[in-house]
Amino acid sequence: MSSERPELLVLDASVVAKWYLPEGLAEEAARFLDAGAWSEVKLVAPSLLGPELGNVLWHRYRRGDISLERFREAWTAFEAVPLSFVETGPLMPAALEIAIGYGCTVYDALYVALAEARRDEAATLLTADRKLVTRFAGTPFAGSVRMLEEGEAQKAGVRARR
Repeated sequence: MSSERPELLVLDASVVAKWYLPEGLAEEAARFLDAGAWSEVKLVAPSLLGPELGNVLWHRYRRGDISLERFREAWTAFEAVPLSFVETGPLMPAALEIAIGYGCTVYDALYVALAEARRDEAATLLTADRKLVTRFAGTPFAGSVRMLEEGEAQKAGVRARR
């Protein structure tokens, strides 16, 4: 990225899971992981992300989509990701109000609340959950929620390294 201060991205499980699972937009999601490793962007998430990702991987293992070895490899790789975690406790009052006001889960609201709490750092939530983006379209939170799409990394100024 060209600015002195790297962009701050709040990542949810729908994006992070793509780093480890064969899904659409996996390469695009991986570009943001690379950008975090190269300090082009700063990656943050509520501490809820770990259990959410663990649950996604567990479900994929239980369905037979991934092997136990792949499950363990993915978790080990996740533990080494350049991602800062924010405790959920201080975010809960805002997350509860967002969930009540906009009809999303408290889990999703925690990611939005984190992006809002870090607005002074121009934080945005990057998600692959189209329903979440649609839910917040036309609301005061619309500018804080961004959809992972093909070319999104390039639009964000992330250099291709893959």
